[in-house]
Amino acid sequence: MKFIVEYNKYFKEGDTILIEYWYNDIITPVKIISKTGRTYTVSHDVKGSKIQNAPDEKIKSKDIIDHYRSTETSEELS
Repeated sequence: MKFIVEYNKYFKEGDTILIEYWYNDIITPVKIISKTGRTYTVSHDVKGSKIQNAPDEKIKSKDIIDHYRSTETSEELS
């Protein structure tokens, strides 16, 4: 008997995700601007990114590591 395994990691526009930046191999958060098939256009202009001035780039779904979880507490935000 064959079972269909559903992929439960779906990313949509506006999500902040983690990727490995190709130039200096750092793991950095990016924001998804648009999605076309399995290709995402991402922006590095997000809080927590070390390379906020990097240009937008296109990545594939295999390049995504995980969702970005901010480490800020409510006290730091106020």
